[in-house]
Amino acid sequence: MIHHVVMWRLKLEAMADGQPLDLAEMRRLAERMRMGVPGLLRLELGGNQLPGADAADLVLYTEFDSWQALEDYEVHPLHQRFRALVGPLRTERRSADFESQ
Repeated sequence: MIHHVVMWRLKLEAMADGQPLDLAEMRRLAERMRMGVPGLLRLELGGNQLPGADAADLVLYTEFDSWQALEDYEVHPLHQRFRALVGPLRTERRSADFESQ
């Protein structure tokens, strides 16, 4: 199984009460990706609940059935729509990809 984790810090104007303003729309797009991207086995998206100096504001956790499925996800139109929503809101993005048994 392939794990893909992304964490973002968002601009202050993209946040309200410690949560991303567009979180509901992000979750709608995330659900569409979960249902519509081949090889995507699991997807979770959430706003951080415990803020801190080193904390991210938003986290995406995904699991794929293969490295090829992750590569296909990167260029999938639903993922591109999600990126177009989140991209302008962020100040920082970190990601990690790893394989487990």
